Amino acid sequence: MSVPNQENNMPEKILATKSKSENQDRKDIVFEEVAELELPIKIIIEKIRPRIEKGEYGLIIGDDASGRIPTLILGNFIKKVSESKGINVPNIIFIPGKLIGPFLGFGSESMRKKLEDHINKFGAILEKRILIVTDTVLTGQSLKTLVGLLREIGFTCDIATIGVETDEKDLSDRDGKLQNSEVISGEFYTEDHHMHNTPKIYKEKTLSGVTKKVGQTRSTTIKSGEFDEENKEMVQIQINQTREDAGIVTDHLVDWYESQQKENEK
Repeated sequence: MSVPNQENNMPEKILATKSKSENQDRKDIVFEEVAELELPIKIIIEKIRPRIEKGEYGLIIGDDASGRIPTLILGNFIKKVSESKGINVPNIIFIPGKLIGPFLGFGSESMRKKLEDHINKFGAILEKRILIVTDTVLTGQSLKTLVGLLREIGFTCDIATIGVETDEKDLSDRDGKLQNSEVISGEFYTEDHHMHNTPKIYKEKTLSGVTKKVGQTRSTTIKSGEFDEENKEMVQIQINQTREDAGIVTDHLVDWYESQQKENEK
């Protein structure tokens, strides 16, 4: 199997969106797929800012696999703000959204118990919300089982998504599938492809570094089996660079947030 478009040449470095107060010597972002996430995540932050600042999130769950990079950016932003304010710092974990079919080989009751035990290990408590982060929401089907199990346990879930596809025929029963959880959209939009509200990271699994199959509770590391030896090194370089890019975007967002805080204090 060959590596997708990026395998032969790393793209030229680009800068994500900048505010007027930011310096010109910012670190560069390599992958456009990561850079384009900055603005929608900023919009999400604005919408849930009070909940972040009050420490209302007890756990952040990333929808593996293509939701991994948005989760790292938003999740690490929340962690840094929480640390600076001296409030509860939520952990970040990853669970594939498509928990359709057997969950660890058990029935529905055991599914719920296994999930409850798992998230409790990472600090989830019923008094605090769980923030689920994904890259796009269409029908809600891919998150249905995960959200349903969490609601059965007793958790309130928020779903942060880079974009929401808005075809009416797909949205008719979305709220039901998502248990009427609040969906917080980054309002992403592009003319580059037919799914106008879905970021490019959705299809770039070599950047996320993992892949998933329906029914899996853990994603699979891509480099372990999908590429031949010749391409594995390049895939790992891409994965490492994507993680670095995600960290840069998080730093941009923290700088933006802190500059706003200073403005408000004047």
